[in-house]
Amino acid sequence: MPCHWRHLEHREQLLLETLMTRTGRTFGGAWSRLSGIMLAAIVALPAHAQLPFTLRDCLADRDEDARLHICSIMSGTDEEKALGAVEASRILRARGEYDAAVDLLESSRGSSALLYPEFGHVWFDQGDHMMADLHFEMALERGYEPDALTRERMVIAAHMYGEELQYSSESFAGAIGAYSRALELDPDYMTSLLGRAEASGVLGRHEEALADLDRAIALGADWTGYLLRARTRQELGDAAGAIADFRRVLEENPQHTEAREALAGSGTLP
Repeated sequence: MPCHWRHLEHREQLLLETLMTRTGRTFGGAWSRLSGIMLAAIVALPAHAQLPFTLRDCLADRDEDARLHICSIMSGTDEEKALGAVEASRILRARGEYDAAVDLLESSRGSSALLYPEFGHVWFDQGDHMMADLHFEMALERGYEPDALTRERMVIAAHMYGEELQYSSESFAGAIGAYSRALELDPDYMTSLLGRAEASGVLGRHEEALADLDRAIALGADWTGYLLRARTRQELGDAAGAIADFRRVLEENPQHTEAREALAGSGTLP
């Protein structure tokens, strides 16, 4: 998957710095909690079932604490170990133990692409869309094929990160990249079409904005889509098209000041 706005080396450096910061802050508490759970599971298991553990042991129907322990330390191929770490992380994040989940996944990091989407889920569950988008994108670049739930979260994370870039940081080029990632996964994601069109308009890329707005409106966008298209048509010198869109805005939002003033100025206010 192509990188739209940052190089892989930059993303991995960002990832490393973030994880080092979090590890330094939370390692003692989070890892001690995880270790306590693992120790309790070791005591609970019969001697013949302790080592070595396999993926079948990890996924077996047994006590959750025991599964957490087994999945955290199982042997096998890199992919099997990654699957075990992912299963253990799911248990931890279901409990709200996000720092422990990050520590576990980081300690299991290898060549498998399976760890990156789980990293993304951990950050997504915490509402950190930048870090979720970062890891989801890294998973895709390594050939990961998302399931339906993961794809949906990838779209949402990329879109929400685009919103943060556009409205909080005013990084419009970055926002376009984030919206584009969402649209690569779901071409009909209307809110990303509107967001990308708005960011494109700020950068003077009005033809690109118009194409996104036409598609968003065809998908059922409300008056906000018509308002953005009216402004875009004005920039492109399409006065008649702009008037038609401003009229549509007033049909749905009769008190909209900008639309009323635009139509009054053109002498076409109903």
